[in-house]
Amino acid sequence: LLCLNIISGCKKSLDLYPPSSISENLFWQQEKDAVFAVNSVYRELDHDGMVIALDGATDIGYVRNGWVNWYKMGMGIQDPLDADINEAWTRYYVGLRKANDVINNIDKIENGNPDVLKRVKAEAKFLRAYFYTNLTSLYGDVPLILEPLKITDQIAKTPKADVVDFIIAELDEIINSDALPVSYSSSDVGRATKGAALALKARVGIRNERWSAAAAAAKAVMDLGVYELYPHYGNLFTYAGENSKEVILARQYAKGGLTHNAMYWGPSSMGGSSDAEPVRKLFSKYEYKGDKDPNNPYTNIDPRWGFSFYYPGAVIAGGEAQPLVYNSYPYASNSSIDKVNSQDNTSSHGWNVRKYIDYQNDQANPNQGAIDIILIRYADVLLMYAEAKIELNEIDESVYAAINTIRKRPSVDMPLVATGKSQAELRALLRNERCVELAFEGLRIYDMWRWKIGEEKAGLVQGFEYVDETTKQTKIWNIGINRSFNPQRDYVWPIPQREIDLNKSLIQNTGY
Repeated sequence: LLCLNIISGCKKSLDLYPPSSISENLFWQQEKDAVFAVNSVYRELDHDGMVIALDGATDIGYVRNGWVNWYKMGMGIQDPLDADINEAWTRYYVGLRKANDVINNIDKIENGNPDVLKRVKAEAKFLRAYFYTNLTSLYGDVPLILEPLKITDQIAKTPKADVVDFIIAELDEIINSDALPVSYSSSDVGRATKGAALALKARVGIRNERWSAAAAAAKAVMDLGVYELYPHYGNLFTYAGENSKEVILARQYAKGGLTHNAMYWGPSSMGGSSDAEPVRKLFSKYEYKGDKDPNNPYTNIDPRWGFSFYYPGAVIAGGEAQPLVYNSYPYASNSSIDKVNSQDNTSSHGWNVRKYIDYQNDQANPNQGAIDIILIRYADVLLMYAEAKIELNEIDESVYAAINTIRKRPSVDMPLVATGKSQAELRALLRNERCVELAFEGLRIYDMWRWKIGEEKAGLVQGFEYVDETTKQTKIWNIGINRSFNPQRDYVWPIPQREIDLNKSLIQNTGY
């Protein structure tokens, strides 16, 4: 009885919390609590699968393995049970829950640097806008959730246009408040900046035909004077290009911390699985600086092709004495590990992804790659500016300058676009330029859908040119894969079935 009385007395005088968890009443008291909380939101940004593999599900790429859900998307047979469609939805809404947690609780903190707390809140709002930008782009109408939910809440969809209005208003608030700095130093590199907020506004404007807003936001990024193109296009996607002046937003990785499989998307000869690869519809978009060599289609081609992909004759590693050369031709010797379609982890169509592969630095531990995955970069901003101005039919010297700045990058040095083009000519040229400059950076699906060119994915998938051993004739490689695209359904993804089952207020997208 004495012991019970003592325990009872303790309960009246002490506010006890389970030692294995952190209560809301304890957590939101210090500045560092807010920083830790917003750091967790960044973890839900797009990863290498949503950047590299996503292009494999479009007209310019192919995902070869049928057990990978991106394959079903590429084939046009996706359904509400697909794991990758579920993963994207879940990750974005987890990110939104975390962001809302910061936004709705940070004002409880009384002791802390007001400027830091203001910045952290703006970071959370930026990340919330990023997640909603991609959710509306991929799924159309989605639930707009800004407050903590009860487990029993049933939330209906909000029209896409209303969510877009919210995103733009949210970004305007962040931009006008000057809560986000133009740049960071030391350990804060990688956080959202004012330039990132402006670039995201341009992106959501471009995807929703808000041309004036997109042009103004992109121009504001350009006028900040802090961004420029990285001189070497290929090195931009290696460790050498990390945090360069071209990078506006990237998902951060670090050796010994958050890592990815650096070689997974690459050739078999370097331990890759070739899951996502470029196809001929992409290759045909690269221009030649001079005449095409009938004996070698890779001579004089736009250098961005070789910087982005492995092709027969490309040097993977090694010096001049003993180079490791990529050879995927069907007449390659049986000992050639990259021989086209010869095993489950070789390219189906003769080419492999090179972006984000730094063989020299990652070959010893390919599963511990730590190259940052770029989500927004300056070249995209220049192209968004040019596109918005073209669609507004406000074609002036600044439009040509934006496109030509990209084409004259020192490592690319493609012929400049001459003035005097019509709106239709510039539109076609701009769309092609976006494709080759941003190939396999996870943006093609959004461009393909907003331009309503999804049907270009349909039909026979083709690969590289090769010489038939028997007839000695040049042929185009294919393995008989035909894909489909349903314009009445496929311009959005299905809502994950488990969300429909749990939330009776959700209505499935048409056709699913």
